[in-house]
Amino acid sequence: MTRKITYNLLLALLLGSAGCSKKQAPAESKAETKAEENIVTLTKENLAQVKIETAPVVRGNLRITLKAPGRLSNNLNKTAKVFTTLEGRLTKLNFDLGDPVKPGDVLASIETPELLGRPLELKAPIAGVITERKSTVGELVKKESEVYTISDPTQLWVITAIKEREVGAVKVGQEASFTTLAFHDEKFAGRVARVGNEVDAASRTLEVRIETENRDQRLKSGMFADVEITTTTKENVLLVPDAAIQTNGEEQIVFIARNPTTFEKRTVKLGQQQDSQMEILEGVKEGEKIVTEGGFIVKSEMLRSEMESE
Repeated sequence: MTRKITYNLLLALLLGSAGCSKKQAPAESKAETKAEENIVTLTKENLAQVKIETAPVVRGNLRITLKAPGRLSNNLNKTAKVFTTLEGRLTKLNFDLGDPVKPGDVLASIETPELLGRPLELKAPIAGVITERKSTVGELVKKESEVYTISDPTQLWVITAIKEREVGAVKVGQEASFTTLAFHDEKFAGRVARVGNEVDAASRTLEVRIETENRDQRLKSGMFADVEITTTTKENVLLVPDAAIQTNGEEQIVFIARNPTTFEKRTVKLGQQQDSQMEILEGVKEGEKIVTEGGFIVKSEMLRSEMESE
């Protein structure tokens, strides 16, 4: 009797175990099916139509910037105006617009009765170039008339205006960069030198001054600029080229290259974007290779396969 009971218990346990295995099998099969749905395999015909390029997911620093329009201006801290100190007639103007001068150069001569036949010489107080000429030879000038303006062209300002809601993000000393129409493929560096004290009542913007070097003197006062001010930097984040991001319904996806013909779809959670880089919060790992060019053909093949399976 005892042996019979023991046998029946063992049989029940074996049958129960088999039942559990049967119940788990569909779940495992379903997971495998789901994984296979995310795999896209391209044919030779597909690959002949487009060039597939990949890049690794990397860790790096992401600059968060604020963008605003601006214009270049002479650096007024490196600018000087030259005035007459006596009334008289201009007899010589030794420099013209754009001419370089150094301190002590005689810029102009004025004939004045107060010096008893000796000319009054106007000299350059700083090094730079002539940016303005206000008078002509033979002109009668009054005391304290402006004759020239000199400015150092190797140091300029970029004047921009930021929106009122962005005022708290901008501080003196922050790095900045800008592009111009004349040199649209090149970025020039600068630094925030001054943040205004008063928001403009009409535009609700605040003026910001950026200092920039102009050693080669290619940049000119008056040029328009597209300005970016780096307000913060996110360090050690996962980054991918923004060209790798595809939209699939409400999802943002990328394709991981398993080999030259096989790709895995991954849903990703995006962070912030800067220039051509996108921060990835979830969905990929450092070092994985993602499709950066030709992703549209991979996505098209994925959608075609999904339609056929339906």
